[in-house]
Amino acid sequence: MRSKLFFKGIYGDNSIDMVRDIIHVTPMEMTGKRHEWYIKPHAHSDLFQIFVVESGYLELIINGESQVVDSVSFFSIPKNISHGLRMNPDTKGWVISLYDKSLENMLKLDTDIINKIDEIHISKLSEDDKLINDALTTIRKCIDEYYSELPGKQHALQYLVGMMLLRLYRIFVTSAAVPLSDNKNKMYYRRFIQLIKEQKSFKISVEDYAARLAISSGHLNRICKDVSGLSPKDVVINFFIDEAKVYLRNFDMSIAEISYELDIEDPAYFTRLFKKKTGLTPKEFRSQLGRK
Repeated sequence: MRSKLFFKGIYGDNSIDMVRDIIHVTPMEMTGKRHEWYIKPHAHSDLFQIFVVESGYLELIINGESQVVDSVSFFSIPKNISHGLRMNPDTKGWVISLYDKSLENMLKLDTDIINKIDEIHISKLSEDDKLINDALTTIRKCIDEYYSELPGKQHALQYLVGMMLLRLYRIFVTSAAVPLSDNKNKMYYRRFIQLIKEQKSFKISVEDYAARLAISSGHLNRICKDVSGLSPKDVVINFFIDEAKVYLRNFDMSIAEISYELDIEDPAYFTRLFKKKTGLTPKEFRSQLGRK
């Protein structure tokens, strides 16, 4: 089985600058020109993406099959889904990348929305479809706000992203998703992530998770590598680093309290682990948020 190509940023990059750890927007033609109009199949382990085709057309490659998407359209690609793009100089549009963990925090009470956006949908502008027109209007407002320097930009983007997801959800519940091949590994991987969220304890070993899934730790490793490009240990660590980032925004909690909340008994180890994964100590990360 050919392994997937994973990136932490948009295609070809392993990093991405987000506004408020939520959204990044880039012109489609910039990415296309940079890679000679062909983005070979790849996946993102922590990004939900929306592609807006404003003019021209492109070929969306999913599971080795191509589908033409012409203007004016938009389509969504969830995390861990391998996708490629074949464009041309006439293709104009936008790539909106949303950080998956921030979306889960925004929508944590709306599991139906989270489950629905974990699908591929393609929508074409139609004068007769108010839901699609409303969604495209909100998407364009997000793009405009992203490139603005208006006061309160970050708060406006957080509101607009939430509204955009709600409008997409309304489309998704009334339209069919692009079919994907049955993937048993993805089912196991989702259950693994769910167990991590349910247990919320850094002390639980990979072997224990595998036992709860009724598979071997080697099997769990192969599943995680196939779906996310990461080892089970790194999946667990990334989950707790993301949780730590959320807690660090609560300036009333000390770094030691956050460590204990994550079930990491040694705050010094927590600090070392956080710096290894982010390049910053928890204190430095908090300073970037405006608090020392």
